[in-house]
Amino acid sequence: MKLFKKILKIAGISLLLIITVPILIGLALKFFANAEPPPGKLVDVGGYKLHINCVGPTQPTDEDLPTVVIEAGAGTASPNYYLILNGVAEKTKVCIYDRAGLAWSEESNLPRDAKTISNALHTLLDKEGIERPFVFAGHSIAGLYMRDYVERYPEDVAGLVFLDPSHPDQLARGGVSKAQTEEMIASAKTMISIVQWLNTLGLTELYNPVVQMSPDYAAAPEDVQRQLDYLSKRPTAFDAGFAELDGFDAAGKQAALNKSLGDRPVIVISATQPLPDGILPEGVSKEKFQAEFVKLHVEIAALSARGEHIKIDTADHMGLITNKDNAAKAVPYIIKVARESKKKMEPPLKPEE
Repeated sequence: MKLFKKILKIAGISLLLIITVPILIGLALKFFANAEPPPGKLVDVGGYKLHINCVGPTQPTDEDLPTVVIEAGAGTASPNYYLILNGVAEKTKVCIYDRAGLAWSEESNLPRDAKTISNALHTLLDKEGIERPFVFAGHSIAGLYMRDYVERYPEDVAGLVFLDPSHPDQLARGGVSKAQTEEMIASAKTMISIVQWLNTLGLTELYNPVVQMSPDYAAAPEDVQRQLDYLSKRPTAFDAGFAELDGFDAAGKQAALNKSLGDRPVIVISATQPLPDGILPEGVSKEKFQAEFVKLHVEIAALSARGEHIKIDTADHMGLITNKDNAAKAVPYIIKVARESKKKMEPPLKPEE
């Protein structure tokens, strides 16, 4: 009996060490961890500041293309778009910003509908003196915000590139009910709350599943890895993203008011690989959902008299912008729209007298 008690005591001490040692190491690493400074600047847009990062060609070009403005997907920090940003920057000035509460941007405590987001971006571009009209390139939920922005500020936008964009009717057309949508968001919030708990204990300093489980994280430059790791550990890192998802219906209704993109150059790019397992609710076919998603992209392209629909069959939704090969396929289409937009902006030649 004494031997058994001794074994239990040793086992208990060992278990305590197994649990506490990683926590102590993680908390120590968390205490000494450095903050990652923003690559761009923070600009006051009316009571709160948004982060914007603009870059351009390192060598002079003779094309003088319009500026490209990148709108990120829901809850997605700007460093995730480094491949798109750097690729476009080889040809023209390109700016990416973080919406309220995301990455380095401050929380606004305002609604996350498309109107609020469009107005904030318009103010940000005014404050930074970004030349208009610009080319709009946006990923995922940005498909809603871009259409709303064009409806509110039509003179600002010369052309658009939709990167696997959201559509107001995507859930209904994809066979996902409102109850299932709420269930998906609740499940995601539960998983994130676990990650936040691990972060509080310092365990994400040893292994951060939010970024390190991404198949493209290891291929990112060291500075981008540091930024993504740091930003995912901010106490409110996910709150703004969930607020944007909660505002999807309102943003969709506002986007749907846009019935035409006129004769602007428009390219809609579909990533045709289905979503990973576990994203959609049980009973919803990811293949059928993806097929319907692509059909909706065709409809977005048809909003412009110069609309074009492109498929990238090697890409899934996030891989379109985080995978080097897929991003390299997408970037030329953004440059193409910038060139076509420039031609459209040029005044017609006067006939010789």
